[in-house]
Amino acid sequence: MVGPGTIGSRCLRLAGVLAIVMIVLGLEWAWRSHSWTNLEKSSGQCVMVGERVDNGRVPVVPCHDTGARMVRSVIRLDAECDAGEQKVAVRHELSHDTGYIGALCLSNP
Repeated sequence: MVGPGTIGSRCLRLAGVLAIVMIVLGLEWAWRSHSWTNLEKSSGQCVMVGERVDNGRVPVVPCHDTGARMVRSVIRLDAECDAGEQKVAVRHELSHDTGYIGALCLSNP
């Protein structure tokens, strides 16, 4: 036998769980948008990165520094760079999934 209020308490618990899920997804979207905006700021500047970026930080350096490369464009991971440009994936540690937020298309300045 089901007591009174059981269905109501289940509905409240379900609503609470759904609210938490929506908050987490909203925070994830906000974080990715913020990370993407920061990544786009490096477009047209010289950076010093390796084969990939695992911490989300793309250090901007003067173009005359040894090893500096010019960011020609910022693309999604499934896109391709133009001929002669190297694609460098950028990952952010705080993401719950693979963490990849985009890629840089780099060439020598």
